[in-house]
Amino acid sequence: MMFRLLLPLLLLGAVPDYRMADAAARLPAAEILSVHAPAVMRNVLPPSITASGAILMDAVSGEVLFSKHASTPRPMASLTKIMTALLILDSHSMNETVTVPEVAEAVGGSDMNLKKGQRFILGDLLKAMLLRSANDAAYTLAYHHSGGTTAFVRAMNQRSKSLKLSATRFANPAGLDDPNQYASARDIASLMLAALRNPTFQSIVSTRDAEITAYDGKQFSLHNTNEILHSRLNVFGVKTGTTSAAGECLAVLFTSGRRTYILVLLGSKDRYTDALRVMNAVSSRIASVP
Repeated sequence: MMFRLLLPLLLLGAVPDYRMADAAARLPAAEILSVHAPAVMRNVLPPSITASGAILMDAVSGEVLFSKHASTPRPMASLTKIMTALLILDSHSMNETVTVPEVAEAVGGSDMNLKKGQRFILGDLLKAMLLRSANDAAYTLAYHHSGGTTAFVRAMNQRSKSLKLSATRFANPAGLDDPNQYASARDIASLMLAALRNPTFQSIVSTRDAEITAYDGKQFSLHNTNEILHSRLNVFGVKTGTTSAAGECLAVLFTSGRRTYILVLLGSKDRYTDALRVMNAVSSRIASVP
């Protein structure tokens, strides 16, 4: 709310930029997305990054400020879960009861060691999937939605088509390596924009830590895998991903100066160093504009 009150003054130049940055740092992503100012920066000088694919985009205007092989399809690892969350949020109540299916026990990778028959509130499993990147939570939600992964993957690809994600294909709801599962950095940025329109998604991905409890009383601590969210006040989510085929992947929403940005990195060798280099390049570019 404070940010919205400041916005008219900021656009008129009546409030120094640093006050806007301070205000933004204390707000959830739901309000951050409403922030925009006249474009003063046409592009960002390309920083040296290890990511194979990358894109930096203004979160409000969609203006691309930096890209590196942004249209090339690549493995996306757990950035897949952004689409899984979008489908679930579009069709279900956060208070629904969800039962863990047998298949979720055998998924492997990043998980919460869920057991067949355990029951949770749907919203808690969304938190587990988006914060802890739990694959078993992703499969549980997919089964709850469609009764199986085949139907859910079909829905994922249908939604991808409706969003015009032309370089994206899904094969599972968690992001496990599969030759038929890939996306471009540009498509992931577009997918993020679609997901960030949902206030519940915004709230979850900007959460650093949470606790959830199964119906049987078992408690789970959730620590957001996005480490840059824990160290930078101007970062507001969204998702990490790592597999042997995908390398390190990262999708983040952040603010700098008067603008809000989306950054996507695919196939990075050091995603957090890459992200900081891009953010620093943005800050330097802003500082150089009269």
